[in-house]
Amino acid sequence: MSRTPLAVLASAALAATLAACSSGASSETSEELTPLRFGIPTQMGANNSPMAVAEHMGYFADEGLDVEIVHTTDSVSIVQGVNTGSLEIGSTPAEPLWQTIADGEDVQLVYNYIREQTGSIAVLADSGIESLEDLQGAAIGQSSLGSSNLQLSNGILNSIAFVEDEDFSNVAVGVGAAALQALETDQVQALSLWDTEYAAFEENGTELRYFTTPEVASLFSTTYFTSPEYLEDSSEAVAGFGRAVARATLFTATNPEAALRIMYADYPQTRLAGVSEDEQLATDLVALERRIELLVAGDPQANGTWGAYSDEAIQSWADFALESSIIDTEIDAAAHVPNTLVADYNDFDGDAVIAEAQEWTP
Repeated sequence: MSRTPLAVLASAALAATLAACSSGASSETSEELTPLRFGIPTQMGANNSPMAVAEHMGYFADEGLDVEIVHTTDSVSIVQGVNTGSLEIGSTPAEPLWQTIADGEDVQLVYNYIREQTGSIAVLADSGIESLEDLQGAAIGQSSLGSSNLQLSNGILNSIAFVEDEDFSNVAVGVGAAALQALETDQVQALSLWDTEYAAFEENGTELRYFTTPEVASLFSTTYFTSPEYLEDSSEAVAGFGRAVARATLFTATNPEAALRIMYADYPQTRLAGVSEDEQLATDLVALERRIELLVAGDPQANGTWGAYSDEAIQSWADFALESSIIDTEIDAAAHVPNTLVADYNDFDGDAVIAEAQEWTP
Protein backbone atom coordinates (compact mmCIF):
# COMPACT_ATOMS: atom_id res chain seq x y z
CA MET A 1 0.00 0.00 0.00
CA SER A 2 1.76 3.13 -1.18
CA ARG A 3 1.06 6.18 0.96
CA THR A 4 3.80 8.55 -0.17
CA PRO A 5 1.62 10.69 -2.50
CA LEU A 6 -0.89 11.23 0.29
CA ALA A 7 1.90 12.23 2.64
CA VAL A 8 3.26 14.81 0.21
CA LEU A 9 -0.17 16.31 -0.39
CA ALA A 10 -0.91 16.28 3.32
CA SER A 11 2.25 18.21 4.16
CA ALA A 12 1.30 20.93 1.72
CA ALA A 13 -2.26 21.02 3.02
CA LEU A 14 -1.11 21.29 6.62
CA ALA A 15 1.30 24.11 5.80
CA ALA A 16 -1.55 26.06 4.26
CA THR A 17 -3.78 25.27 7.22
CA LEU A 18 -1.22 26.45 9.74
CA ALA A 19 -0.72 29.62 7.76
CA ALA A 20 -4.35 30.53 7.28
CA CYS A 21 -6.92 28.28 8.93
CA SER A 22 -6.05 27.64 12.57
CA SER A 23 -8.91 28.67 14.81
CA GLY A 24 -10.09 28.81 18.34
CA ALA A 25 -11.76 30.99 20.87
CA SER A 26 -9.99 34.34 20.86
CA SER A 27 -7.83 35.01 23.93
CA GLU A 28 -4.80 37.01 24.86
CA THR A 29 -1.69 34.86 24.78
CA SER A 30 0.38 35.12 27.93
CA GLU A 31 4.16 34.90 27.80
CA GLU A 32 3.91 32.63 30.84
CA LEU A 33 1.96 29.98 28.95
CA THR A 34 3.61 27.27 26.85
CA PRO A 35 2.35 27.24 23.25
CA LEU A 36 0.98 23.89 22.10
CA ARG A 37 -0.46 23.27 18.64
CA PHE A 38 -3.08 20.55 18.64
CA GLY A 39 -4.30 19.17 15.31
CA ILE A 40 -7.72 17.65 14.65
CA PRO A 41 -8.92 16.35 11.26
CA THR A 42 -12.38 17.93 11.52
CA GLN A 43 -13.96 21.31 12.11
CA MET A 44 -15.32 22.29 15.51
CA GLY A 45 -18.70 20.71 16.19
CA ALA A 46 -20.71 18.86 18.81
CA ASN A 47 -18.28 15.93 18.83
CA ASN A 48 -15.37 18.29 19.60
CA SER A 49 -17.18 20.41 22.18
CA PRO A 50 -15.00 19.18 25.11
CA MET A 51 -12.13 21.11 23.49
CA ALA A 52 -14.21 24.29 23.65
CA VAL A 53 -14.91 23.51 27.30
CA ALA A 54 -11.22 23.04 28.08
CA GLU A 55 -10.48 26.46 26.60
CA HIS A 56 -13.46 28.29 28.08
CA MET A 57 -13.18 26.90 31.60
CA GLY A 58 -9.46 27.64 31.71
CA TYR A 59 -8.41 24.02 32.03
CA PHE A 60 -5.58 24.43 29.52
CA ALA A 61 -4.45 27.66 31.16
CA ASP A 62 -4.47 25.91 34.55
CA GLU A 63 -1.83 23.60 33.10
CA GLY A 64 0.28 26.50 31.83
CA LEU A 65 -0.69 25.83 28.22
CA ASP A 66 -1.72 28.15 25.41
CA VAL A 67 -3.39 25.63 23.09
CA GLU A 68 -3.94 26.48 19.44
CA ILE A 69 -6.42 24.14 17.78
CA VAL A 70 -5.49 23.51 14.15
CA HIS A 71 -8.22 22.08 11.92
CA THR A 72 -7.46 20.05 8.80
CA THR A 73 -9.61 17.89 6.53
CA ASP A 74 -7.93 14.50 7.00
CA SER A 75 -5.89 12.41 9.41
CA VAL A 76 -2.89 12.04 7.10
CA SER A 77 -2.07 15.73 7.43
CA ILE A 78 -2.25 15.48 11.22
CA VAL A 79 0.26 12.61 11.26
CA GLN A 80 2.55 14.55 8.93
CA GLY A 81 2.24 17.63 11.13
CA VAL A 82 3.38 15.77 14.23
CA ASN A 83 6.17 13.99 12.35
CA THR A 84 7.53 17.29 10.98
CA GLY A 85 7.10 19.26 14.20
CA SER A 86 4.38 21.54 12.83
CA LEU A 87 2.09 20.16 15.54
CA GLU A 88 2.97 19.09 19.07
CA ILE A 89 -0.01 16.77 19.60
CA GLY A 90 -2.41 15.32 17.06
CA SER A 91 -5.83 13.68 17.14
CA THR A 92 -6.75 10.85 14.79
CA PRO A 93 -8.31 7.41 14.75
CA ALA A 94 -5.66 4.75 15.09
CA GLU A 95 -5.46 3.46 11.51
CA PRO A 96 -2.97 5.99 10.08
CA LEU A 97 -0.82 5.65 13.19
CA TRP A 98 -0.43 1.90 12.71
CA GLN A 99 0.45 2.58 9.06
CA THR A 100 3.05 5.14 10.09
CA ILE A 101 4.59 2.64 12.51
CA ALA A 102 4.55 -0.10 9.87
CA ASP A 103 6.42 2.29 7.56
CA GLY A 104 9.22 2.49 10.13
CA GLU A 105 8.39 5.86 11.73
CA ASP A 106 7.87 6.36 15.44
CA VAL A 107 4.79 7.97 16.96
CA GLN A 108 3.61 7.63 20.54
CA LEU A 109 -0.07 7.14 21.38
CA VAL A 110 -0.47 9.08 24.61
CA TYR A 111 -4.18 9.57 25.39
CA ASN A 112 -7.09 7.23 24.67
CA TYR A 113 -9.82 9.79 23.96
CA ILE A 114 -12.72 7.90 22.34
CA ARG A 115 -12.61 4.63 24.18
CA GLU A 116 -14.81 2.57 21.86
CA GLN A 117 -15.21 2.51 18.09
CA THR A 118 -17.23 5.30 16.41
CA GLY A 119 -17.04 4.02 12.84
CA SER A 120 -19.22 1.57 10.98
CA ILE A 121 -20.84 1.13 7.57
CA ALA A 122 -24.43 2.39 7.37
CA VAL A 123 -27.15 1.87 4.76
CA LEU A 124 -30.75 3.01 4.53
CA ALA A 125 -32.92 0.63 6.53
CA ASP A 126 -35.21 0.05 3.53
CA SER A 127 -32.38 -0.41 1.03
CA GLY A 128 -32.56 -4.20 0.88
CA ILE A 129 -28.90 -4.44 1.92
CA GLU A 130 -29.01 -6.86 4.84
CA SER A 131 -25.45 -8.13 5.07
CA LEU A 132 -21.91 -7.08 4.21
CA GLU A 133 -22.04 -9.47 1.26
CA ASP A 134 -24.88 -7.41 -0.20
CA LEU A 135 -22.39 -4.55 -0.67
CA GLN A 136 -20.82 -6.36 -3.63
CA GLY A 137 -20.41 -3.69 -6.32
CA ALA A 138 -21.51 -0.87 -4.01
CA ALA A 139 -20.15 2.65 -3.80
CA ILE A 140 -19.26 3.55 -0.21
CA GLY A 141 -19.57 7.22 0.69
CA GLN A 142 -16.61 8.63 2.64
CA SER A 143 -16.20 12.05 4.21
CA SER A 144 -13.00 12.30 2.14
CA LEU A 145 -10.66 9.87 0.45
CA GLY A 146 -8.04 10.71 3.09
CA SER A 147 -10.34 9.77 5.95
CA SER A 148 -9.28 7.11 8.43
CA ASN A 149 -12.87 5.86 8.25
CA LEU A 150 -12.10 4.73 4.71
CA GLN A 151 -9.37 2.49 6.10
CA LEU A 152 -11.71 1.17 8.77
CA SER A 153 -14.53 0.35 6.35
CA ASN A 154 -12.03 -1.22 3.94
CA GLY A 155 -10.95 -3.39 6.86
CA ILE A 156 -14.53 -4.35 7.67
CA LEU A 157 -15.15 -5.35 4.05
CA ASN A 158 -11.81 -7.13 3.88
CA SER A 159 -13.15 -9.43 6.63
CA ILE A 160 -15.34 -10.99 3.93
CA ALA A 161 -12.50 -10.89 1.38
CA PHE A 162 -13.82 -7.83 -0.49
CA VAL A 163 -11.11 -5.79 -2.19
CA GLU A 164 -11.36 -2.05 -2.91
CA ASP A 165 -11.91 -1.16 -6.59
CA GLU A 166 -12.71 -4.80 -7.33
CA ASP A 167 -15.68 -5.59 -5.10
CA PHE A 168 -16.63 -2.06 -4.06
CA SER A 169 -15.51 1.54 -4.54
CA ASN A 170 -15.06 4.54 -2.26
CA VAL A 171 -16.49 7.95 -3.16
CA ALA A 172 -15.95 11.26 -1.34
CA VAL A 173 -19.35 12.70 -0.35
CA GLY A 174 -18.50 14.97 2.58
CA VAL A 175 -20.58 14.94 5.75
CA GLY A 176 -23.95 16.16 6.94
CA ALA A 177 -26.68 16.94 4.43
CA ALA A 178 -24.42 16.33 1.42
CA ALA A 179 -23.55 12.81 2.58
CA LEU A 180 -27.15 11.97 3.39
CA GLN A 181 -28.33 13.25 0.02
CA ALA A 182 -25.76 11.08 -1.75
CA LEU A 183 -27.12 8.06 0.11
CA GLU A 184 -30.80 8.88 -0.42
CA THR A 185 -30.33 9.56 -4.15
CA ASP A 186 -28.35 6.31 -4.62
CA GLN A 187 -25.13 8.06 -5.64
CA VAL A 188 -23.68 5.77 -2.99
CA GLN A 189 -25.27 2.70 -1.49
CA ALA A 190 -23.63 3.00 1.94
CA LEU A 191 -21.84 5.53 4.13
CA SER A 192 -18.68 5.12 6.16
CA LEU A 193 -18.99 7.92 8.71
CA TRP A 194 -19.19 7.98 12.51
CA ASP A 195 -21.56 7.91 15.45
CA THR A 196 -22.43 11.62 15.75
CA GLU A 197 -23.15 11.97 12.03
CA TYR A 198 -25.44 8.95 12.10
CA ALA A 199 -27.17 10.22 15.25
CA ALA A 200 -28.00 13.51 13.52
CA PHE A 201 -29.45 11.69 10.50
CA GLU A 202 -31.62 9.52 12.74
CA GLU A 203 -32.78 12.50 14.78
CA ASN A 204 -34.11 13.99 11.55
CA GLY A 205 -36.06 10.84 10.72
CA THR A 206 -33.68 8.74 8.58
CA GLU A 207 -33.64 5.07 9.52
CA LEU A 208 -30.30 3.34 9.14
CA ARG A 209 -28.92 -0.18 9.34
CA TYR A 210 -25.34 -0.65 10.55
CA PHE A 211 -22.60 -3.15 9.70
CA THR A 212 -19.38 -3.81 11.53
CA THR A 213 -17.58 -6.84 12.98
CA PRO A 214 -17.16 -7.87 16.63
CA GLU A 215 -13.44 -7.14 16.34
CA VAL A 216 -14.02 -3.59 15.08
CA ALA A 217 -16.72 -2.85 17.65
CA SER A 218 -14.24 -3.54 20.46
CA LEU A 219 -11.51 -1.19 19.19
CA PHE A 220 -10.79 2.25 20.62
CA SER A 221 -11.25 5.08 18.15
CA THR A 222 -9.83 8.61 18.23
CA THR A 223 -6.54 8.80 20.06
CA TYR A 224 -4.08 11.59 20.84
CA PHE A 225 -0.47 11.10 19.83
CA THR A 226 2.83 12.89 19.68
CA SER A 227 6.41 12.39 18.57
CA PRO A 228 8.84 10.51 20.81
CA GLU A 229 11.00 13.64 20.97
CA TYR A 230 8.17 15.84 22.21
CA LEU A 231 7.07 13.23 24.73
CA GLU A 232 10.59 13.00 26.13
CA ASP A 233 11.29 16.74 26.16
CA SER A 234 7.82 18.00 27.15
CA SER A 235 6.18 15.24 29.17
CA GLU A 236 4.75 17.80 31.61
CA ALA A 237 2.98 19.57 28.75
CA VAL A 238 1.56 16.28 27.48
CA ALA A 239 0.44 15.35 30.99
CA GLY A 240 -1.18 18.76 31.50
CA PHE A 241 -2.91 18.60 28.14
CA GLY A 242 -4.34 15.16 28.93
CA ARG A 243 -5.47 16.23 32.40
CA ALA A 244 -7.25 19.28 30.93
CA VAL A 245 -8.97 17.04 28.37
CA ALA A 246 -10.05 14.62 31.11
CA ARG A 247 -11.55 17.47 33.14
CA ALA A 248 -13.31 18.85 30.06
CA THR A 249 -14.68 15.42 29.14
CA LEU A 250 -16.05 14.93 32.65
CA PHE A 251 -17.62 18.42 32.52
CA THR A 252 -19.20 17.62 29.15
CA ALA A 253 -20.53 14.25 30.31
CA THR A 254 -22.03 15.91 33.39
CA ASN A 255 -23.69 18.80 31.53
CA PRO A 256 -23.68 18.31 27.75
CA GLU A 257 -26.02 21.27 27.23
CA ALA A 258 -23.50 23.57 28.90
CA ALA A 259 -20.71 22.21 26.71
CA LEU A 260 -22.70 22.96 23.56
CA ARG A 261 -23.70 26.46 24.67
CA ILE A 262 -20.05 27.19 25.48
CA MET A 263 -19.10 26.03 21.99
CA TYR A 264 -21.81 28.13 20.34
CA ALA A 265 -20.63 31.24 22.21
CA ASP A 266 -16.90 30.79 21.64
CA TYR A 267 -17.13 29.29 18.16
CA PRO A 268 -19.99 31.19 16.49
CA GLN A 269 -19.22 29.48 13.18
CA THR A 270 -20.73 26.32 14.69
CA ARG A 271 -24.17 27.95 14.77
CA LEU A 272 -26.45 27.03 11.88
CA ALA A 273 -27.91 29.88 9.84
CA GLY A 274 -31.67 30.23 10.07
CA VAL A 275 -31.99 27.86 13.03
CA SER A 276 -32.57 29.00 16.60
CA GLU A 277 -30.00 28.05 19.20
CA ASP A 278 -32.54 25.91 21.05
CA GLU A 279 -33.48 24.07 17.85
CA GLN A 280 -29.86 23.37 17.04
CA LEU A 281 -29.23 22.38 20.64
CA ALA A 282 -31.91 19.70 20.46
CA THR A 283 -30.22 18.08 17.46
CA ASP A 284 -26.65 18.52 18.69
CA LEU A 285 -27.53 17.03 22.08
CA VAL A 286 -28.56 13.78 20.39
CA ALA A 287 -25.17 13.55 18.66
CA LEU A 288 -23.15 14.59 21.69
CA GLU A 289 -24.92 12.25 24.07
CA ARG A 290 -24.19 9.34 21.74
CA ARG A 291 -20.52 10.36 21.67
CA ILE A 292 -20.39 10.71 25.44
CA GLU A 293 -21.26 7.02 25.78
CA LEU A 294 -17.97 6.23 24.04
CA LEU A 295 -15.95 8.91 25.85
CA VAL A 296 -16.81 7.48 29.26
CA ALA A 297 -16.94 3.77 28.37
CA GLY A 298 -15.53 1.75 31.24
CA ASP A 299 -16.22 4.60 33.72
CA PRO A 300 -12.79 6.27 33.67
CA GLN A 301 -13.73 8.66 36.46
CA ALA A 302 -14.53 5.89 38.92
CA ASN A 303 -11.61 3.73 37.82
CA GLY A 304 -8.95 6.41 37.35
CA THR A 305 -8.39 5.44 33.72
CA TRP A 306 -8.81 8.68 31.80
CA GLY A 307 -6.47 8.42 28.81
CA ALA A 308 -5.48 4.80 29.48
CA TYR A 309 -5.18 2.02 26.91
CA SER A 310 -5.68 -1.59 27.96
CA ASP A 311 -3.14 -4.18 26.86
CA GLU A 312 -5.96 -6.17 25.26
CA ALA A 313 -7.17 -3.20 23.22
CA ILE A 314 -3.69 -2.49 21.90
CA GLN A 315 -3.14 -6.08 20.80
CA SER A 316 -6.63 -6.32 19.31
CA TRP A 317 -5.95 -3.26 17.19
CA ALA A 318 -2.59 -4.56 15.99
CA ASP A 319 -4.14 -7.91 15.06
CA PHE A 320 -7.07 -6.32 13.23
CA ALA A 321 -4.85 -3.85 11.36
CA LEU A 322 -2.74 -6.71 10.00
CA GLU A 323 -5.59 -9.11 9.27
CA SER A 324 -7.62 -6.44 7.45
CA SER A 325 -4.64 -5.18 5.40
CA ILE A 326 -4.62 -1.73 7.00
CA ILE A 327 -0.94 -2.56 7.48
CA ASP A 328 1.08 -5.09 5.53
CA THR A 329 3.62 -6.07 8.19
CA GLU A 330 3.40 -7.05 11.85
CA ILE A 331 4.10 -4.25 14.34
CA ASP A 332 4.92 -4.06 18.04
CA ALA A 333 2.03 -1.74 18.85
CA ALA A 334 2.65 -1.84 22.61
CA ALA A 335 6.07 -0.24 22.12
CA HIS A 336 4.28 2.87 20.82
CA VAL A 337 1.69 3.09 23.60
CA PRO A 338 3.64 3.95 26.76
CA ASN A 339 0.72 4.56 29.21
CA THR A 340 3.24 6.38 31.42
CA LEU A 341 1.15 9.51 32.08
CA VAL A 342 -2.15 7.94 33.10
CA ALA A 343 -1.69 8.79 36.79
CA ASP A 344 -1.05 12.42 35.82
CA TYR A 345 -4.15 12.59 33.63
CA ASN A 346 -6.28 11.40 36.54
CA ASP A 347 -4.73 13.69 39.16
CA PHE A 348 -7.57 16.19 39.57
CA ASP A 349 -10.60 16.82 41.75
CA GLY A 350 -13.43 15.17 39.84
CA ASP A 351 -16.07 16.28 42.33
CA ALA A 352 -15.05 19.91 41.76
CA VAL A 353 -15.38 19.50 37.99
CA ILE A 354 -18.80 17.89 38.36
CA ALA A 355 -19.90 20.77 40.59
CA GLU A 356 -18.64 23.30 38.03
CA ALA A 357 -20.64 21.61 35.34
CA GLN A 358 -23.80 21.33 37.40
CA GLU A 359 -23.62 24.97 38.49
CA TRP A 360 -22.63 26.43 35.12
CA THR A 361 -24.79 29.24 33.76
CA PRO A 362 -24.37 31.19 30.49
